[in-house]
Amino acid sequence: MFKAIGRFFTTIGYLLTGRLDAKTKGINEDPSVVRARYDELISQKRQSILQVRNAVAGVIRNAERKRSELQSTKENIAQKERLMSGARAMATKLAKGRNREEAQQDMEFVKCMKAFQDFKSSLEILEQRRESLELDIQQTEKDAKGYEVQLQGVHRELQSLVDERERSVADVAMARETRAANEVLAGVANDGTADDLRRLRETVAQAKAEAQVTSRMAGTDTARQEAEFLDLAGGVEAESEFLDGIFGTEKDDTVAPDAAKAAPEGVTKEKQRLPE
Repeated sequence: MFKAIGRFFTTIGYLLTGRLDAKTKGINEDPSVVRARYDELISQKRQSILQVRNAVAGVIRNAERKRSELQSTKENIAQKERLMSGARAMATKLAKGRNREEAQQDMEFVKCMKAFQDFKSSLEILEQRRESLELDIQQTEKDAKGYEVQLQGVHRELQSLVDERERSVADVAMARETRAANEVLAGVANDGTADDLRRLRETVAQAKAEAQVTSRMAGTDTARQEAEFLDLAGGVEAESEFLDGIFGTEKDDTVAPDAAKAAPEGVTKEKQRLPE
C-alpha cells in the first residue's frame, strides 16, 4: 500500500515536472525573453570589461608613478654625484702640501671625507633603485600593452554578442511563427490557434446561412426565381420563333369541321402540305 502511494506521488511529480518543463520551454522561446537574457549577458560582459579597464588604468597609473619616481631618482643621483665631486675637491684643497697622516689630522679634511663616503653610499642605493624602477617600468608597460590588447578583444566579443542578440531574437521569432503556422496546417497546433480558426470558420458559415434565411423571408429569393423564369420563357419563345420560321407553324389536328368544308379542297391541301 505504501509503495502504491509512493508511486502515485512520484507519478504526480513527473507530471508536474513535465508540465513545468514544457511551460519553461515555451517561455524561453519567447523573443522578449531571449532578448532579456541576452541583455543580462551583455550587461555582465560590460561589467567585466569595466573591471578590466579599471585594472588596466591602475597598471598605467603605477607605470606613470614609477616613471616620476625614476626621474626623481635620476635627479638625486646627479645631485649626489655633484656633492661627491665637491667633497673631493674640498678635501683635495685641504690636503694640498700635506701627507695622508697630516691631512687626516685636519677636522675639515675628515669632514669632507665622511661626507664623500655618505654621498657615495646614498649614490649606490639610488643606483639600485634606478635599475629596479627601470625594470619595473619596462615590465609594467609590457603588461599594460598586453591588457589593452585583451581589452580590445573583449570589446570585440561584446559587439559580436550584441549582433548575435539581434540575430537570435529574429531567428527565435521566425522559428516560432513558422512552427505555429506548420502546426495549424498539420492540425496539431496546441496553442489554440487551430480551435480559433475552426470557430472563426463556423462563425462565417453561420452568418452566410442566416443571410440566406433572411433573404428568403424578405422575398428576394422569390423575385430572383421569377426573373429566372421570365428569362427562361423568353428563351423558349425565341426558340419557337426560330423553328417556326424554318419548318412552318404546326397546326392543331382538332380543326373545326365546318371550317374545313368551307375552304376549297385544293387550297386546304396546299396549306397542309409542307414545303419540300
